[in-house]
Amino acid sequence: MLVVPRRVVAVGLVVLLLGGGIASLPVAATADHGAVTDADNGTAAGVGENCTYRVDTAPNQSDPTVETVQSSADTTEANGSTVRTRSADVHRRQPRGKGGDIASTAASMETETATSGATQTGDGDVIRQTQTYARVPEQPGEVAVTLTYEVPDRVVDLEAHVPAAATVTETDGFERVNGSVYEWDETSGPATISYRINPNQTIQKSGPEGADGRYLSVDTGEWALLTRSLTPTRWRYTGQDPVKYNRTLRTAGPGAAGEEIVYLGDVATFEESAHNQTFTLAVPERATMTASPISVLDSMANASNALRVGDRDEQVFVVAAPSGAVNWGVEGYQIGDADMWVQSRQSLDTANNVWLHEYVHSRQAYETTAETRWTVEGWATYYAAVLTLEQNRIGFDEFRAQLAAGEQPVYSDVTLADRSSWTNDANYWKGALVAGRTDVHIRSATGRNQTLQRVFQSLNGYRDPVTQSQLLTEIEAVSGPSVRDATATETETTATVAMWNKTTHQRLFGAIPARIGYSLPPVDRADAYRADSLYRSDAPVGGSEPIRLAANETLAVNAVVENAGGEAGMYNLTLAVNETVVATKQGQIEPGVRTEVELTHTFTEPGRYVVSVDGDTATVIVSEPAAASVTDVAVSPREVRQGDRVDVTATVVNDNDIPGTATAEFRRNDVVFAEQRLYLSPQATTTVTRTVTLDEPGTVSLSAGDGRTTTTVDVVVSTETAAPTSTPTPTEMSTDRQTTAEEGDGFTALMTGLAVLLAALIARQRGS
Repeated sequence: MLVVPRRVVAVGLVVLLLGGGIASLPVAATADHGAVTDADNGTAAGVGENCTYRVDTAPNQSDPTVETVQSSADTTEANGSTVRTRSADVHRRQPRGKGGDIASTAASMETETATSGATQTGDGDVIRQTQTYARVPEQPGEVAVTLTYEVPDRVVDLEAHVPAAATVTETDGFERVNGSVYEWDETSGPATISYRINPNQTIQKSGPEGADGRYLSVDTGEWALLTRSLTPTRWRYTGQDPVKYNRTLRTAGPGAAGEEIVYLGDVATFEESAHNQTFTLAVPERATMTASPISVLDSMANASNALRVGDRDEQVFVVAAPSGAVNWGVEGYQIGDADMWVQSRQSLDTANNVWLHEYVHSRQAYETTAETRWTVEGWATYYAAVLTLEQNRIGFDEFRAQLAAGEQPVYSDVTLADRSSWTNDANYWKGALVAGRTDVHIRSATGRNQTLQRVFQSLNGYRDPVTQSQLLTEIEAVSGPSVRDATATETETTATVAMWNKTTHQRLFGAIPARIGYSLPPVDRADAYRADSLYRSDAPVGGSEPIRLAANETLAVNAVVENAGGEAGMYNLTLAVNETVVATKQGQIEPGVRTEVELTHTFTEPGRYVVSVDGDTATVIVSEPAAASVTDVAVSPREVRQGDRVDVTATVVNDNDIPGTATAEFRRNDVVFAEQRLYLSPQATTTVTRTVTLDEPGTVSLSAGDGRTTTTVDVVVSTETAAPTSTPTPTEMSTDRQTTAEEGDGFTALMTGLAVLLAALIARQRGS
């Protein structure tokens, strides 16, 4: 990240020479570790602390100050009327608490265009400037800008300055004076200046938020992410009441705009309001988020509540810059009051939480001297880590490792109050550790009744840059002379600073809270994802991605819930489909426990879906069920008597990778006598049997089919009458073959008579 302070500093001033009697107007710039190149778009060029860049601009809050307004001495014209001179947009930011006759701002979002800017809230007339940004697809690396001025009647003249390297393409109601200065010709109706800029800015960066590339803003031809043009404006007016100045940013076509940052291209916007702040997150179509948009907004809203340091801007505007699309020079970039972008693949679950780091910068309203400059990055790094710990997104070990980096020997010769001694981004690493140690000292000295936040809040009330003496005075006022002395030693000398342990943290910050995390099981665990439907029951469907289901199947997921914190806590587990929550479960989980909780959702419509649990995702493809097929028919018996019953068996096969269905139709001489709807799991085979009575003699065609193919078998029916079809009695069962049963009874009587006759003959023969 790269920081440019909110007030003009004495280092590295860039001077804009304004025509028409306006004094030279400085644009803030500092020179720390790298230079910003901004030759074409007129953005305040400068460099700041390592990798944090924040050029300061108009506040977006109830404070009416939006931009710097410089007033010249009143003059009297020949006719006796009093004429006053004012100017605006000569710096990126006017410090808090300073005056300035500017209308306050209110951001809004539209479907096809984006607008963010000022609305009149005070008395008097208002000069309304609208900056409209548009892509120039045929010229990648160029963005078209149109300045539109609506000028009230009391304004007697007005001068507008466009960026020095801009190419002016058209004017209406303005005449060029010299260089990049244009004078209003006092015509009625809106006056415009159209020009083109090269939005590409680069940086030579360092610091923990540094990235591998160099870009701070860019136009790719397909989309653009840039900061607005600085357009110094001077006007003279009559009357006692001031004529105010209102600036609005818009996009021509799809996009999103804050107070300072503009994104041009297809984008989705998400919004959350909490603690008197409205957070707007713009997610470009080109961006792939690691954390869900909802979780990013929730995290910032939680940080807003946790940071009781004042300076809450009404509007916070964040763009998820597409990671990997260009070679970004930083991981995050904060500009103005509360505009920022963060690379879309940045995680929330890390001690180096860039989302919160940039948000903390938006809460730093105070200006610094060289001695206190370390607090800008040191405090932001510390609070990003401690807020992430308090949000249960990291454990104490990761938090400790982040701050303990400031103990490294490379910082043994660093004095934070002496910028010339900084090496290896000492203001980030040693600065964060000293910030944390100061917080520990204050909590210990006050019995946990006061914290570093009280000092932070006091500094935000300063009008002038905070000196080392003032910083120490505020610390003493909160916690006493001993803490002042300790902080003086840790910032004004090379004294070694040590990280505190978990026991001390629990004593001073409270017990390590329940840190409950949620995740999806690995997709290659087949049984962790199961389907339930008419086709299959609790069947494993994991193993590979995407998971394939048929419409109206219910997916059951064994989501993982883990408490890595120090106390028991309640979990609130949610399953989202395409970022819409579809299932929730709550419960309590003890510290150190990891468990699985089943969540389910029924997919009624075909499509491609992304299921997610706390940022973990898996892809599910839902299709219409496959068409199963009747592949074979068996008939038994094949030869029967008139009136006999025959079994017809159809074999049904689903050889697809998704569930399938078929309606098996059974026909006798092409007339349906039975049908059965079948539901089959993938790669499954089943059979279904139906019985039919054949009453007519001759050859009968029996078949089964699925509506596409039919298999037929012929059966021969003889004219011999079949046995009755009523349920047989036990006697009938034993005489199943009726003819055989009758012959058996007569044969028994005959044999008995023959036996008697034979016995008489034998007896007679013996007697003779």
